[in-house]
Amino acid sequence: MGLLQSASRTIIGVDLLFLLLLGFSFLYLEPGSGSYVTALITLVPIGLTLLAGVVILYTGWDPFE
Repeated sequence: MGLLQSASRTIIGVDLLFLLLLGFSFLYLEPGSGSYVTALITLVPIGLTLLAGVVILYTGWDPFE
């Protein structure tokens, strides 16, 4: 397993933790408030890094080999 796959597994773990924490925070946020909008915007980078990590693991891409 290359360096990129190891980093991807770590990033996926961190992303899942952030999604869990963000999911709990949605229970206490009022829709339409500034905090709610910020939480929704936060989903974009979390989703993109999660998707990138999954794609890297699925394809097995390792540019450093």
